[in-house]
Amino acid sequence: MPKIGKSKGAAFVQGVILVARKCRGRRAVAFCLWSVLSSGLVKVQGEELVEYLTAKKHLEERQWEQAHNLYRMLVDRGPEFLRPHAKLGMFRAAVGLGEGAAALSLLDSSGDDAEILPRDREFWLAATALERAQIPLGEGGKDSIRQLEEALKGIEGRHSHIRLRAELRLVMAELLSRVGQGRRAIQVLTDSLLELQSSEWAGLRAYQKARLARIYMKIGERDWAVSLLEEIRHDPHMDSRHFKVAEAFIEERDLSQSGVMGLVIRDEPACLSVESPGSFELRITAIQGEGKQRIAEKGRVVTQWFNLREDPFRTVNLLAGGSLLEVVDPSTSSSSPAPDPVVIELLESSSARVRFRSRSLSLPFPRFEEYTVYPNGQIFVLLTTEGSLLDQPRMELLLTTPLIDTSDGWQVISPRMNRSVKAGATFEGPHLLLSRLGFAGRHWVVPDDLLLLPAAAGGRLITQVPSDARLSIHRKVSCEGCGKGAKMALQLRIMPSFLEQPDLAEKYRGSYQHPANLVIQEGELVIDDSGDLNSDGYNEGEGCHVVRGAREVELRAGFHDRTDPVIKFVLPGFVGMPDVRIDGKIAHSSSYNLSWADRDTLILRWNGTVPAGGRARITLE
Repeated sequence: MPKIGKSKGAAFVQGVILVARKCRGRRAVAFCLWSVLSSGLVKVQGEELVEYLTAKKHLEERQWEQAHNLYRMLVDRGPEFLRPHAKLGMFRAAVGLGEGAAALSLLDSSGDDAEILPRDREFWLAATALERAQIPLGEGGKDSIRQLEEALKGIEGRHSHIRLRAELRLVMAELLSRVGQGRRAIQVLTDSLLELQSSEWAGLRAYQKARLARIYMKIGERDWAVSLLEEIRHDPHMDSRHFKVAEAFIEERDLSQSGVMGLVIRDEPACLSVESPGSFELRITAIQGEGKQRIAEKGRVVTQWFNLREDPFRTVNLLAGGSLLEVVDPSTSSSSPAPDPVVIELLESSSARVRFRSRSLSLPFPRFEEYTVYPNGQIFVLLTTEGSLLDQPRMELLLTTPLIDTSDGWQVISPRMNRSVKAGATFEGPHLLLSRLGFAGRHWVVPDDLLLLPAAAGGRLITQVPSDARLSIHRKVSCEGCGKGAKMALQLRIMPSFLEQPDLAEKYRGSYQHPANLVIQEGELVIDDSGDLNSDGYNEGEGCHVVRGAREVELRAGFHDRTDPVIKFVLPGFVGMPDVRIDGKIAHSSSYNLSWADRDTLILRWNGTVPAGGRARITLE
C-alpha cells in the first residue's frame, strides 16, 4: 500500500530517551498496550520501551549494527510482549547488514517462540511471511511465495483477517510479477476481489484493482488495465477521487501531487466532504434538508477521517464506530452521545477554510457548535449555549480514538514528561495528546495523532485513562476553566501525524493561547467578534485575527512561531480579489489562500511561518 505503515518511533524517542536518563536507577513508569499477540494487557517497563524505540530509530536511519544490538538485547531479556516484535526488528537489521542467511534462520525460528500463544500463531506466521517477502528474490524468493501461500491458508475464511489476507495477496502478486509470473499474480488478485465487494472495503478494492491494472500494463495488456480503471470509475461505492488516485498509481505518478492548494468541499447527497488534497479528508454524514441545512440523525457530525498522506486510497476510516468530537448532554450522566438529530448548516466554503454549524434543539437551552477547518489540519470549535447567561465552568466532550481493527498502542501523553500516562490513572493537564506507537508486527497502521487544546490559558482537560485499551475507543473529556460565559473554544489538531515530538504540542498550545500582536495604521481591531472570548482581536473560535477597515497589518510574532496565520478583513473596501504583498513584495499565489467569506469579509491565510521574535507586514492592494 502506498506510504502505509510509516514508523512513529523516530519522532517519539527523542523525548523518551531524555526522560529515561532522568529515571535511570528509579522505578520506571509502566503503561499498558493492547496486544494483537496476546489479546491481553502487558506491562512494559519504560527503559525497555526506550530501547525498542531507539532500535527502531537506528533502523530507519540505516544504522544496522546499532539496531541489531539493541534488538538482540530485547530478544534475550525483554518482556514477552516485545520479544516477537524485537525479533522482527532484528531480522530487518540483519537484512540491512547483508546477512541474508542469518536473517532467514532467525525468521524461521520465530514461529516456535514460546511467547506466542497458540491462538495467535497464525497471525505471526502471516507477519513473518510478510517479512520474508522483503528479502531480495535471489535469496529465497520461492520460499517467500510458498510461505505467503501457507499463511493465507492459515487465516482463510476469518472476517477479522480480511485486511491481512489482502496484504498477503498483494505482496504475493508483487513477488510473482517480479519473477515473470504476471498471469499467476493476476489470478491471485482477481479471485480475491469477491470478498472486498462491500462498501466497507471500497478503498481497499480500488487499491487492489489499481495493482491489477499496473500488472496488466507491465505485461502489455493495456485494454484490461483501462477496463479496471473504468470499473473503479463506475463503482457505486467509489468516487472520482478513487479513480484519479488509481490512474496516478498505474502511471506511477506521485500520488501526493494534486495541484490543488487549500481545501476542496464536495456537497454529496449523504454527506459533506472536506478535503485538503494530499493531507486529509473529513466527512460530515448528514442527509440534505431544507436550503443549506442537513440533518445528522444520530447526532454525530464528523464521522469519517482519512489520512490521505499515508492512505491515498482511503482504505482506513480512522473514526470507524464514532465521530471526531461530540458534546455530552450535561443533563445526563451517560457517557454516550445523545441520539437526537442535529441540524448542520454550511456557513463558509473556500480554499482558505470551511465553516459549518451543528445545532441541537433538544436541550433545555439550544446549543450549537461551530467548526472551522483549515488546510493544515487545524480545526477550531466554538461551543455556545444560547439563552444561558451563566458561566459554564465545566463541559463534557467525547473524543473518538482512531481505530484500526484493534485499539492497541493508544496512549495519553503527559505534557510534563512527554511520555505515556499509566493505565487506570486520571489525567489532568493543559492539553490532551492521544498518540499511538507502531510495532514491527502491526500491519496497515496509519499514523494518526489527536491533540486537543483549550483556548483559555488556565483551562484544564481531564480524562480517565482506561485500564483496558479495549474501552478506549471513546474517551470522555472534561473541560474546566476553558470558556467564558456560555461560550467555550477549542482547537483540535489532526495533522501532522507525529504530534508527539518533544514540546511540539506545548508550542502549539502557547501559540493558540497567546496569539500574535497586530499593529494597524488605519482601521481598527475587532474585539467583539462572536468567537473572541477575551476581546483582544483574536477569534479563538475561528483561529484568526479580525480587523475592520484595514488593508495593511503588521503581525508581530512575540514569543512563539506563528505558522499559517489567518486574518479576517472586515470591510476592506475592495471589489474583486486584491493582490497580496508580504514585506513589500508581491506574494506568489501559492503562498497564500485568499477568499471572500461574504460580500464584506475577506479571509487571508498565509502559508508560511513568522518565527518567534519576528514580524511580517501584510498588505492588500
